[in-house]
Formats: sequence, C-alpha cells, structure tokens
Amino acid sequence: MFGLSGAVDMLLFYPSGKVMDRMGRLWVAIPSMLVMAVAMIALPFSHTVAAVSIVAMILGFGNGIGSGILMTLGADVAPADRRAQFLGVWRVIQDTGNAGGPLLVAAGAALGSLGAGILATGTTALLAAGALARWVPRWSVHANRGTRRRAAEQAAAASADVAVEPGAR
Repeated sequence: MFGLSGAVDMLLFYPSGKVMDRMGRLWVAIPSMLVMAVAMIALPFSHTVAAVSIVAMILGFGNGIGSGILMTLGADVAPADRRAQFLGVWRVIQDTGNAGGPLLVAAGAALGSLGAGILATGTTALLAAGALARWVPRWSVHANRGTRRRAAEQAAAASADVAVEPGAR
C-alpha cells in the first residue's frame, strides 16, 4: 500500500510543477487539498485491503499533484533582500504544521475514535483548500512568461483600483 501510494505520488512531481508554472499555483494547490480531503474522509470507511489501497493511491495522487507547493508559494512571496531568513521561518512554520497533523489524529482518537481523528484531518484539508482559494495569489511573477504577464496585468488592475479617489466608488 505504501509503495503504491509513493509510486503514484512520485510520478506526479514533474507534471505538477509544469502545471504550476503554466497555469498558476492554484491549479495545483486547491485540487491537491480537495483530493486529499476526500481520501482522508473515505479512509475510515475503507474496510478491505483493496479499499485501503485505493484510498492510499488517491492520497498519493493528491500529495503528488501538490508536491512542492508550500515551498513554491514561500519562494513566491519571499522578499528578495531577506529570502533565506524568510524561507527558514516559512519552513519552521511548515514543519510545525507537519508535526501537528499526527497530534490532530491523536486528539481525535483520544476524544472519540481513530476514525474521528482521521475525519478531523480530512475536514482540516477542506478548510485548507478554502484558505488557499482565498489567500493564494492567482498568478506568480516567478513562473513562466505567460504567468508573469498575467501577474503584471493583475497588479496593474489592482493599482488602478487604488488610484481611484476614496469615496468615488
């Protein structure tokens, strides 16, 4: 099961990077979170080796399409003059989240059942998809020529909105 999940995950590293650069970060981030949320929510309802294997492969798919997204987003928003320090703190926060996942499952298991802890993790992934949709910029200036152009257009439109007199809207 772990091997199948890992194989599916690793097969998607390169294609997901291409999609991130060509289509934008959200084309990878949101589907990744949604697929992993659905798979996590399905896991407690999987009672056979085949069902758990399928859920594991779906989790591998979700993780694979989102591979590297957190560090990519960190690199996108890091200030040029303090990039190393920013990414160091970004990584600490990311690792804190990685350590918190098992604690969430353990808390759910302590309060109810292991299935409840896993459902809480799936629900957190649904919330994460919403947070990504809300706060992640649609285009990155660090991707390819097309996304740089769209990011510049979006920035120009945003600055045009700011240039309007207050109260004129």
